[in-house]
Amino acid sequence: MLDISEFAHELGQKILEGMYNGLYSLCNKLFMTMFDGLNNNITSSSQTLIQTPEAWNSNAYGTVKNIAESAFVPLAACFIACILAWELVHLLQESNQMGGQIFEKLIVLLFTCVICVFLCSKSFEIVMWFFKLGAEVTGNIAGTTVGTFGNGLALDQFIPQPNGDYSLGMIFELLGDLILLAVGNVVILAIGAIIYIRVAMWFLEFLIYASAASIPNATWMNREWSQVGMNYTRKMLAVAFEGPFMLLLFALYGGVVSGIGTAGDFKQAFIMIIGCGLGLAMMMFKVGNITASIFNAH
Repeated sequence: MLDISEFAHELGQKILEGMYNGLYSLCNKLFMTMFDGLNNNITSSSQTLIQTPEAWNSNAYGTVKNIAESAFVPLAACFIACILAWELVHLLQESNQMGGQIFEKLIVLLFTCVICVFLCSKSFEIVMWFFKLGAEVTGNIAGTTVGTFGNGLALDQFIPQPNGDYSLGMIFELLGDLILLAVGNVVILAIGAIIYIRVAMWFLEFLIYASAASIPNATWMNREWSQVGMNYTRKMLAVAFEGPFMLLLFALYGGVVSGIGTAGDFKQAFIMIIGCGLGLAMMMFKVGNITASIFNAH
């Protein structure tokens, strides 16, 4: 009877060990896949952020540039003509007999008009230089955010292999961890999609603003209306510098994730990874407000 019970115990342990090792192997694969997917998304986004709008999508860039030159530049010329007429009326009101310094003021006004016309004709190229300025900063920090998540981490740091006998409780606990990892992979996939969408929205936002650049530049002739051009310039600088701050978020997330190796508990580490990932996704949509505050744009 003793031999039969020992045989049944050993057989049960072999079965439980096989089930446990199979689940553990699957958990380990999902654990590493979660970081691989995140690294791929971050690396792809980092490489996209250092591109110019033309390199990102030449068709969209060409369409926006054509619209800016064929639709908005003529409209800006109408604005300049109206503002010039307005300034001439005020200039005549200041001197009823065209005396005093009216001639010098007229020369200054015409010179300002020429500068505004030039700015409007080159407004799209000027705005692209704003983007290149931000891209220069983006390129300087791009290398710090590529392929850094999960390096040196392994599942056995959080779920060590059992030293004693196997039990059904251990199987069910590992099955629960497997479900958590499966959910985590889905969440990380969603975070990657959000990051991709946010980066695409950044380029689209910049191109939309750039298409109408000639209109704000047409307001520099008038002291009151020049606030439109000033605020537009600040806004474009703010949008252009969203790229470096997105990469900064990636670097900060990498620093947080690198510290999960000291968490010890699997569930605590899992919450840190997913929670910080969701925080990263939400902060991606806050970058515009941050840069707008820095450049005092609205």
